[in-house]
Amino acid sequence: MESSRNRVLTSGSRNAVRRRGRSQAVNSVARALDILDSLAAHRGEVGVTEVSQEIGVHKSTVSRVLATMESRGYVSRNGTSGKYCLGMRLVELASYRLEQIDLRSQARPFLEELVRATGETAHLAVFDQGKVVYVDKVDTPQTLMMRSRIGYRAFAHCTALGKAILSGLPDDVVERVLSEKGLPRFTPNTIVDPLALKEHLRRVRAQGYAIDDEEHEEGIRCAAAAVLNHTGRVIGALSVSGPTLRVSRQDVETIGNLVRDSARRLSASLGYHATATQEPGR
Repeated sequence: MESSRNRVLTSGSRNAVRRRGRSQAVNSVARALDILDSLAAHRGEVGVTEVSQEIGVHKSTVSRVLATMESRGYVSRNGTSGKYCLGMRLVELASYRLEQIDLRSQARPFLEELVRATGETAHLAVFDQGKVVYVDKVDTPQTLMMRSRIGYRAFAHCTALGKAILSGLPDDVVERVLSEKGLPRFTPNTIVDPLALKEHLRRVRAQGYAIDDEEHEEGIRCAAAAVLNHTGRVIGALSVSGPTLRVSRQDVETIGNLVRDSARRLSASLGYHATATQEPGR
């Protein structure tokens, strides 16, 4: 009996050790991801102490995790300052992920066409975790251009791309996004009232394109339209953006019609077939 009980206790102890090991492994992964997020939030290099303070983890732990990630290329260390920045391995992974997004290759000719037609910068974005993510762009040939970059995440309520996408999502999804992300103000023109935004989205749905009239960044106007896949689900949006010096309110309406047409044709190329009651961007 005593031997059997000891075997049970030993087995229980082993299971407890395994559970602790799994918990520690999960914590290590979480710390590594927190460190990457901290490094990504900074333009330049960051020291161990600063990262430690930001994520609330002891310096020695942060230092060990950084050393491991450096050995794998996920972070890079400046030999002179001892500070860290994101590594090139992340660039490689990001490029692999972008290549996997078939929408990007399908949309590229439409972006180029929009730039030729308008002379302004064209963007492609998708919706991820309640925010808009820029996945491709074609720059204007003009000297004064947008400061946007691939990989940039933006709030949906204040961008033409985001409003175009929100207008095609179910009401409960929109409610959840607004509840979780809020409606922070970026400029005097930003829509920060939920009811006003919902009414605005109804107009976007009716006309088939959204306009950002200096709502995300002062001095910039943008028009965007949603892109649908073969099932009729919104999978992204196209946009054209330009400085208010070149893009008047009347111009942006004209651009909106062009973007809406491009989004409809892109949706059709992805297998979407509009019905009499439903069209891309509506």
